Amino acid sequence: QLSFPKKDYFNNRFTKEEDRTDFDKLGPAKARVVAVQMARAKNNEWLPKGTSEEYHRRKTAIYKEKGVITGSTLKGDANPEIVAKIQPALDILGDVVELLSIEVDTVFRFKYHGLMKNKRGMEAWAGVLIRNCDVDCTGVVFETGYRKRDPWYDGGSHWYGPY
Repeated sequence: QLSFPKKDYFNNRFTKEEDRTDFDKLGPAKARVVAVQMARAKNNEWLPKGTSEEYHRRKTAIYKEKGVITGSTLKGDANPEIVAKIQPALDILGDVVELLSIEVDTVFRFKYHGLMKNKRGMEAWAGVLIRNCDVDCTGVVFETGYRKRDPWYDGGSHWYGPY
């Protein structure tokens, strides 16, 4: 015997037998198309309905309980007048950042989408751009959620750790 014995790869405990998708009957091309559609629709057969939403609710509950959004990527309040004043800075920063809130009219929170190795420099530069718009700025905070590093760009392992 030159291979492992055949096993039932459908060892799913959550999906009922009548609800499962039988990829063997579809053929390789159609099976791939259906798999991509299911993945993009976030319709995962392996988890019961509502599991993902419950996980997200549990992770963000502490921010709502304490009334603090710093450290999260949750949106807060932003004074529209200040947002209009700093629009030239936002135009320069482009899609790399997205304004989350303005705290105490002088601390600016952004969601950062760029490389982690450039985060501190981008924070400093964003502060300079905001001050150049004649707006008081005592701090700029770039929130990244749970992302700590970019393994594809800093030579790290791509398979281990919570990236």
